[in-house]
Amino acid sequence: MNITISDAAQSHFRKLLDQQEEGTNIRIFVVNPGTPSAECGVSYCPPNAVEASDTEVKFAQLSAFIDEISLPFLEEAEIDYVTDPMGSQLTLKAPNAKMRKVADDAPFIERLDYVIQTQVNPQLASHGGRVTLVEVTE
Repeated sequence: MNITISDAAQSHFRKLLDQQEEGTNIRIFVVNPGTPSAECGVSYCPPNAVEASDTEVKFAQLSAFIDEISLPFLEEAEIDYVTDPMGSQLTLKAPNAKMRKVADDAPFIERLDYVIQTQVNPQLASHGGRVTLVEVTE
C-alpha cells in the first residue's frame, strides 16, 4: 500500500490522538469510491473500531487503518499539514479515489479513460465541463 503521511501531518494527528482513548489511531476512507462524487476522509479509529478486514499502514508516529473497499482507491494518496500566512490546513490528495488505478498493461481504452477521469475531468469540472470517452477508432 502506497500512502504518504508527511511528518507535519503525523505530528498534527499525534497531538489530536494524544487527547483520545489510549490506542486510538486514524482511519482513512473514501465515500462513494470509484465514482465522480468520491470524497476522502480521515477520522479517529479507537481500538474497538478496527475490523478484521482492515489494512493497517504503520507510520513513525501512528497507524492508519483502511477498510477493504477504500483500499485500492487510496493507492498513492498523500496527506500533508500545510502552514502558511493564512493558517494551517490538512490536505488529502487521492488521485485514484474517483477511479481505481489502471495497470500499465491494461487495454489502451482503459488507460485513456483513466487519464481522462483523473487528470482531464478534474480540471474541466472547475469550469462546469466533463469529457466522456465514447470510443477509440483507428
